[in-house]
Amino acid sequence: MNPTTNANEMPLSVSRRTLDVEDYIDIMRRHRAWIVGPLFVGLVAGVVTAFLWPNSYVSSGTIRIVPPQVSQRLMQSNISEEMTQRISAIYQSLTSRESMKALIQTYNLYPDERKRLPQEDVFEQMRKDINLGPVQSMASRSTNSRINAFSVSYSYSDRRIAQRVCQDLISKFIDESIKARSTQSIMTTEFFKDQYELARRELEEIDQKIMALRIRNGGQLPDQEGMMISRIGALEAGLQTVSMQISRANQDKLQLQTQLRLLREQANSIQQTTVIEIPAQAAAKNQKLADLENEIQKIEAVLSTMRETYKEAHPDVQRLLGYLRLKQKERDRLLEESETAKVETPGGPQKRTVTNPEAVRSLRELNAQIATIQTALQNKDQEIEELTRQLKDLQARLRTVQAKAETAPAVAQEYAQLISGREQVKRRYDDLANKMQLSSMASDLESRKQGETLEQLEAPNIPEEPYAPKRPFIIMFGLIAGLGTGVALAAGRELRDSSLKNLKDVRAYTKMTVLGSIPFLENDFVVRRRRRLSWLAWAATIVIGVLLMAGSVAYYYTSNT
Repeated sequence: MNPTTNANEMPLSVSRRTLDVEDYIDIMRRHRAWIVGPLFVGLVAGVVTAFLWPNSYVSSGTIRIVPPQVSQRLMQSNISEEMTQRISAIYQSLTSRESMKALIQTYNLYPDERKRLPQEDVFEQMRKDINLGPVQSMASRSTNSRINAFSVSYSYSDRRIAQRVCQDLISKFIDESIKARSTQSIMTTEFFKDQYELARRELEEIDQKIMALRIRNGGQLPDQEGMMISRIGALEAGLQTVSMQISRANQDKLQLQTQLRLLREQANSIQQTTVIEIPAQAAAKNQKLADLENEIQKIEAVLSTMRETYKEAHPDVQRLLGYLRLKQKERDRLLEESETAKVETPGGPQKRTVTNPEAVRSLRELNAQIATIQTALQNKDQEIEELTRQLKDLQARLRTVQAKAETAPAVAQEYAQLISGREQVKRRYDDLANKMQLSSMASDLESRKQGETLEQLEAPNIPEEPYAPKRPFIIMFGLIAGLGTGVALAAGRELRDSSLKNLKDVRAYTKMTVLGSIPFLENDFVVRRRRRLSWLAWAATIVIGVLLMAGSVAYYYTSNT
């Protein structure tokens, strides 16, 4: 075989041969500095990070949900919000800006973060540090029963401050729960009171409308229908009675008129048939006597009428009696003079025809009867006039009642609508009154703190050990990261190095038989110098790394003592 030909026929690039365990060991030996260096740096970084990372202590307490002291069957709560919803709302309130700002200022939390971070980032960090556990059912050691409880925890670099802040959060949880339930209960009661007052005013307005309708339309209401019918019947009966009384009065008046006509005819016949001649002077006296008699009759008629109205002791009656006695005495005197005296005139006696004394007495009696009948006729006319007025009044009242009866259906419909509306409002009023009473009792129960409340079951403890950071895991992660980085660097350098490293590479890539090998010879001075520089670099690196680790450990223990 021609060596020149074989060399020209060789390809420019060939694939790497398969590596065995010896090759890997050889690679690690060649690149041990690139593997050990990152491993050591990872160790130093892990140790420094683990010990410079400040401790975070978690203080946790447990809050118990206390059921109502009064059974729900006996007293229904007026709070519809579930306890889990209220706990979530209280947590939102406690993690608000104002609340967290007050806690930060009270306990001087996050001093370094407040200097270098915006305020919102500090608030967000505190929200992450406050943790609210779910409501869980757990066994109670004191009562040997199941209770509902949840935990509240707070993490901070100072364990005592963490405990105080956690205790403050638990106290605020309990106070806010009582305040929220009391406020919601009072608001519910106030709502029912407002609705109750509205219903009461509406009921009063409807009652006033019903009362005004009753007053304005008396007798037209459905419950007064019987009364209206009775009233119409009574008015019709009254009309019939008054009509009968008017008819009887007219009959009585007709009889009186007949009697009066007969008496007048009788009186005229007496005056025409029984006469005597008397002197003219006596005739004049007799005429005066007749006039006086008529006046006396009129006085007696008036007196009779007054006695129907006034008593005998009335001053007007007594005065009229005195006047009547005076006229009677004058009449008696004239009668005596007319019977005994005879008057003559100078030219001879002048005669006139007059009634004789017996006729005068009969005529006087007839005139008295005539005056009595005339008085009775006047009274009867007044009675008929009064009855006629009563008849017209009854007719007017009957027309009014009948007109009301005609409009009664419309009034009844309006009345029925008002009554129906009142019943609806009354039911709502009664329902609201009952709800308001129950809500007031529930509010009183909440004010006595006998409703569903929160109480501290376990006080926050002062943590002994920090929960973060996990230093062994951080150091282990640093070592793994350093080792991985070193392996990656060694692998990269190995892939980039295409030189032949040993006889296996020569045989594999040249396809020639190796008869022997000559070691690479270097200057001893150069070799010693390179070794010294390498040991110096490694020594400095190790010293610096050890110092960093020792310093971080010392800082950790001095800052936590």
